[in-house]
Amino acid sequence: MATMNISRDNVKGKCDLKCSYNFKYSESTTTAKNNGEMLSLTYDNSSATQVLYNNKKYSVTSIYITSPSIHTFNGSTTDAEICIEHTPINGGPLFSVAIPIKSSSDANPASTLLTEIISACSTSIPTKGNSASLNIDGFSLDKIVPNKPFFSYTSSTDNTQWIVYGIVDAIPLNSSTLTTLGQIITPFPLTMSGDALFYNSTGPNSVSIGEGIYIKCNPTGSSAEEVSIDYAKNPTSSGLNDLFSGSLFTLILQSIVLIIIIVIFFYLIKFIYGKIRGGTAGVPGFGKMPFANAE
Repeated sequence: MATMNISRDNVKGKCDLKCSYNFKYSESTTTAKNNGEMLSLTYDNSSATQVLYNNKKYSVTSIYITSPSIHTFNGSTTDAEICIEHTPINGGPLFSVAIPIKSSSDANPASTLLTEIISACSTSIPTKGNSASLNIDGFSLDKIVPNKPFFSYTSSTDNTQWIVYGIVDAIPLNSSTLTTLGQIITPFPLTMSGDALFYNSTGPNSVSIGEGIYIKCNPTGSSAEEVSIDYAKNPTSSGLNDLFSGSLFTLILQSIVLIIIIVIFFYLIKFIYGKIRGGTAGVPGFGKMPFANAE
């Protein structure tokens, strides 16, 4: 069975609402272990919800780094890949997020953080079976996961729901750091097979955690996308309240004011014209405008 190829050419449909991913990861301490074929990292889970996937709450189970990648991207593996494994709090399928890593001289907060982690692992856990606590200041997955469009599929082996970022959003690491990573772990011979690949063009965090309004949807399936709104902050909210607080009410109000101004303007013209022609100065009626009968 072929490994899932993460490519726009492989996409079967959209999942802008069917793979809703919202996160607000907190800072964490971490313990790293060299498993031989990967580096695994622990992550603290606070009492506050850090991840919502399709309206289900998840906590981080483990983070692991492989070299090369376990997915293929446009038909080829990348230099490395970081995967974040999540467990549902109240039951449901597992959920994982994967981001490719590529050799590049560019740098961003994610590459800075991963460089520090790999460097610390190379000195503290250089061989298989070693584990150690890493002193990494400001370690947060918020610095790792991009707020960019992503791909989604369901694993055909264990039903895990996967989000995978494309090669265009790969984390850049310099060749020296990637060489160090390759010296302390070996390739992971894992086939990442799955069903149809979908694409989310809006990316994560379409709704912030804690707002009380969550997008409800299914990970894959029918092409129709549904949205369910939960007014958790204000259960008395209604469509009427939204109308009067929104732009539609403003537009209606502006239109009414404009009509009133036009009516007053024409009545004023009729009054002035009547005075010039020797008419009365009384309030005109809704009849035909007087200048329409002018000789």
